[in-house]
Amino acid sequence: MERTLRENSSGEMNLQFKLLSAIGIIIIVAGHCYQGGISLAYEWFPPYSFNIALLVFISGYFYKPTHEEHFLKYIWKRAKRLVIPAYLWNIVYGLFVLLMSNFGYTIGGKVNLYNLFLMPFVDGEAFVYNLGSWFVYPLFCVCVFNVLFRRLLKLVKLDNEYLIMIIYLVIGLVGVQISIALTLTYKKGLLLLLLRTMFFLPCFQLGRLYKAKLEQHDNLNSIAYFAIIFGVQLIILTFFKDIDYSPSKCNGFDNGFIVPYLTALTGITFWLRISKLLTPIIKNWKFIRLIADNTYSIMIHHMLGFMCVKWLFYLVSVLTPLFADFKIYSLKTSIWYFYMPNGLKQYCILYLAGGIFVPILIKKLCDLASKPVKRKFNVLKRKNNTDIQKAIE
Repeated sequence: MERTLRENSSGEMNLQFKLLSAIGIIIIVAGHCYQGGISLAYEWFPPYSFNIALLVFISGYFYKPTHEEHFLKYIWKRAKRLVIPAYLWNIVYGLFVLLMSNFGYTIGGKVNLYNLFLMPFVDGEAFVYNLGSWFVYPLFCVCVFNVLFRRLLKLVKLDNEYLIMIIYLVIGLVGVQISIALTLTYKKGLLLLLLRTMFFLPCFQLGRLYKAKLEQHDNLNSIAYFAIIFGVQLIILTFFKDIDYSPSKCNGFDNGFIVPYLTALTGITFWLRISKLLTPIIKNWKFIRLIADNTYSIMIHHMLGFMCVKWLFYLVSVLTPLFADFKIYSLKTSIWYFYMPNGLKQYCILYLAGGIFVPILIKKLCDLASKPVKRKFNVLKRKNNTDIQKAIE
């Protein structure tokens, strides 16, 4: 996932997209815990009809054509920022699954060479606690394909944003149609990675197209803007049922290959304008920045954040007469067990908070622990550069 601490062409931080990134990751996390006990226009825009597309759109927005001049450097940077950390965390979570098995926990797959080293690319969900990391690998594949394809188009003088949008949309539609054709087949391995990547491509290019061509024209009166979006969405909701789908499994495309991209478009445009309207009000609010700057960590660790909330409920149930109906067996066997006192889904806001702030805490602790190592590495690097310079002189 791309970092959201970016600057626009004028050198100013893009606060609108920081807010949009924060909203996007909150919707993702809430979708994994009964909507987090709150509703963010979900009756109109069901989260699983656009949430992943929104994050990919944001990543595409920050793509720069200058990356094509040094595409190998760009690919390496994407690998360092996206793939390598997710890979390392997968190993950590494999060890965590092994550790927890000693306490009766059966959550997570077998800890073997396949699940440790190959599974992340072709599935990403074997150890369950880090299942959000599946998103990283197709996004990386999109980044690689995009920069190489654009470089090829530039060589033949066809690097037009609208043309690329059409090509990527066709690829995406074909990917969705293949997924529909294989509805009764369990998709796995390289096929699953390919289908995920194909689905992501149009969403990524939409972000780039918006940045390059459309953003400067995004000045329609908000009343007319929302009237159009809600009108289109009302038509979709009228004629199509269950517009949610699952990009992670590449299934749930029950309404054909076009509707998933229509709902992705309406969801993205709705929250794009909401973030634009809220930016002058919220301004550079540190709370929003804290979330927006840690979307990667939140995506990787939010399921562990949910577990921390469950463990707190469990601890209270052991130490006090409260929460006597807490199910220990379910805690140890299903990541999708959410204890809610009196069955109140409003308590899911605690899970939402845990899914957001536990990953941020993990990121801060990792940064703190790595500081001495980075400092020493920088000292050695400067010393080596000095020695090289002296040798030249």
